[in-house]
Amino acid sequence: MDNKIAAVTMRNITKRFGPTLANDKVWLNIYRGEILALLGENGSGKTTLMNMLSGIYFPDEGEIAIDGKPVVIRSPKDAFDLGIGMIHQHFKLVDVLSAAENIVLGLPGKLDLKAATAKIREICSAYGFEVDPAQKIYDMSVSQKQTVEIVKVLYRGADILILDEPTAVLTPQETDKLFAVLRNMRDDGKAVVIITHKMHEVEALSDRVAILRRGQFIGDMPTKTTNAQEMTNMMVGHPVELNIPAKFSASRASPAPARRSCWRPSRGSSPWKRAASSI
Repeated sequence: MDNKIAAVTMRNITKRFGPTLANDKVWLNIYRGEILALLGENGSGKTTLMNMLSGIYFPDEGEIAIDGKPVVIRSPKDAFDLGIGMIHQHFKLVDVLSAAENIVLGLPGKLDLKAATAKIREICSAYGFEVDPAQKIYDMSVSQKQTVEIVKVLYRGADILILDEPTAVLTPQETDKLFAVLRNMRDDGKAVVIITHKMHEVEALSDRVAILRRGQFIGDMPTKTTNAQEMTNMMVGHPVELNIPAKFSASRASPAPARRSCWRPSRGSSPWKRAASSI
């Protein structure tokens, strides 16, 4: 994709928290029409990097360009104005409000809930979401709440979407539904980034994978040209044996039976009395 202008270019991005160097001169391109997996161990700087793109943090060094033009992103509002939306692990919804009310909450202008509901239904139909705009958040499952968060950023016009560990609280069936929706968004020309440390998600969903290790950019490649072994080695910085020996697996699969307790209180004795007297 070298001859294609990136939707997002992050150059030399550095972020420190006191003595901790969270991101160290990171370079990263994000393209429309693809799903990028941002892969790394816990603490590798993935979420910090995307928090700077979404306006939560401000980089200490480096620059960000959108469609080749340098920009300054100082807040989530700046990010939304540039078409960037992030869905965090911890949802930012008001439980007592409906899905539609949460989606339009904070937007300027007079609230027209009927028009908002119609637009929400259009978005859901376009990408395969299942959302009842009138349903209260407190009546929703975790998967439904996540869907509301995704629709919320799409409603605000985002075409660069970042999802932080989106499957952490989903069942396998809910994960399959989410992946189908993300593919629909990619096919519609949106740029999608998933932050993850799960290798099978990278292989199942992404078109390209970028790897961070200890806050540094290690490399990126088309997902179809790599494998779990290579990605794991890049994540940790040395060769890793992924195959578990059969002998080890068998011993783990058949733990020793637990001993049964044969203790009984003697006649005329009360365990409760003994416990009370020992306190």
